Amino acid sequence: MHHFLLAAGTLILFSLSAVGSAYSEKLQPESENGNVSGYSHTGVEKEEHGLIPFLTGKPAQDSIYLGMWSYHLVDDDEPYQSTHNLIGLTYKGFFLGTFENSRSDRAWAVGLQRDVYNTSVGVLSVDMGYRIGLMHGYEKMEIFDSGIFPLVQLYGDVRYKRAGLQLSWAGSAVTAGFFLRF
Repeated sequence: MHHFLLAAGTLILFSLSAVGSAYSEKLQPESENGNVSGYSHTGVEKEEHGLIPFLTGKPAQDSIYLGMWSYHLVDDDEPYQSTHNLIGLTYKGFFLGTFENSRSDRAWAVGLQRDVYNTSVGVLSVDMGYRIGLMHGYEKMEIFDSGIFPLVQLYGDVRYKRAGLQLSWAGSAVTAGFFLRF
């Protein structure tokens, strides 16, 4: 349990620092540096302030996701698979994906994906956001024997040109995987 609390606390602090930065700064299109995201971290814009515009975010960029590995923050003496063979797609802010869950069962996810913070660090681009949607493939978490349950996932992307690494947190697991922007 202490691992979970440590991870949750770290994620909350990281998110709060992003909220503060996003609250006081805006995203503007930029084309001269070849940034695939089309946005860069720049000056102050008064009309973009507020929690609602921040939480609404912008539709996540079109991407293909390949591979996913996880670490579970719970210690319940059950064996977990840590390689998940993810294949997924984000298109115009909607995501769809399938993978083998930690019990080796096929799982599916679908929903909205939003970026709430974008910046550049040297030649790297960094995006932070969330996914909210529905999942199928976890018997212990289904709602009313439907096989479906809600998904809320926070993520951070680090990208060089079109290729990158995504780190995320949902429930009791943190994950890492690769993606390509298109």
